[in-house]
Amino acid sequence: MKRALIFTGIGALLIGLAFLVGRPHVPDPASEPYVGKRGASRAKAAGLELHFSRAGIEQALGPATVLRAGDSLRIVVRGERARYVEVRLRDGGADPTTVFPAGAAETALVQPRETLPVRPTLGAGGAKVIVTALFTDHARPVGVPADDDTEVVTLAIAKE
Repeated sequence: MKRALIFTGIGALLIGLAFLVGRPHVPDPASEPYVGKRGASRAKAAGLELHFSRAGIEQALGPATVLRAGDSLRIVVRGERARYVEVRLRDGGADPTTVFPAGAAETALVQPRETLPVRPTLGAGGAKVIVTALFTDHARPVGVPADDDTEVVTLAIAKE
């Protein structure tokens, strides 16, 4: 009888411990406002794929690529579904400018793997180029700061 009570106590302790350890993590909406589509592959996460053209030859932009004045960029949107996007470019010390959608009041809906209809050319000066894409699930005014529903992707590229 004593052994049965000891085994029951140990079993109850293990079950209680399993419930305590096995609780799922629930993120706080205040600290993690945008979680995206659950279960989606990060390989298809929202982002940009950049290509640069120098002397008529186009190449994919890699981590060790250094851009020069006169290079033009081709921007391709990555993602798992259609999203509204705004792309801003900061070339050297110049102020950031919206390169897509150019002259529009609201962001434009783009499809994954779509090449944007802009080819910004880099000017002289500065040590880096910063490309920022703002992804949302709904249209938003161009030029306003990102809010909690906006996914921001920033690329910083060295420039000589």
